[in-house]
Amino acid sequence: MDWDRFIARANIKSHSARLMTEADADVRRRLHSLLVEELDRLGADLEFIVEIERTISTFDALIETQRKLVMTLERHGLDGDRRAKVLLDGLVESQAVYRSYRRRAARSLGFAGVN
Repeated sequence: MDWDRFIARANIKSHSARLMTEADADVRRRLHSLLVEELDRLGADLEFIVEIERTISTFDALIETQRKLVMTLERHGLDGDRRAKVLLDGLVESQAVYRSYRRRAARSLGFAGVN
């Protein structure tokens, strides 16, 4: 593996990890931009699409957990529900970025019908 690919993968993992916990919309937008730059730099291959699928699955689980937390906070009238909703919105937004990139990468490899 060459250094450029190694660095791109490390940056993707770092940006992804931050996106899973970042609530600030401006920071998330910047991270999305950096993430897409690194994804473009890495280029698409089948292994890469599998990695994106794993990340989307991780976001699925986080979103489900966060939705349950938001519902619990709302149901019991507890403080923190606004921040929990902001984080939930951020997770959904980040997942959409990954889904969009997965479609683009799949098309570039000749896979049709990937959602």
